[in-house]
Amino acid sequence: MNEVFRHRTPGGEDTLLLTVREAYMRLRISKWKLYDLIGKRQLDTVKIGRRTFVPIASLEAFVRKLWQRESFA
Repeated sequence: MNEVFRHRTPGGEDTLLLTVREAYMRLRISKWKLYDLIGKRQLDTVKIGRRTFVPIASLEAFVRKLWQRESFA
């Protein structure tokens, strides 16, 4: 599953943090749904200055939880 979320930047290094826009586009949900998940503490964020980022690891953990829930349903 890690390959799904790996993102290479033009310089070639792996990205650890995504912008809010990159995160909601990666999950294919609306910006408002992403903010809802953040507000419910289902996704972690990191603030650098005034900018908000979503760690790739947080997205992976969120999807893993959803996947496990679906597997047991």
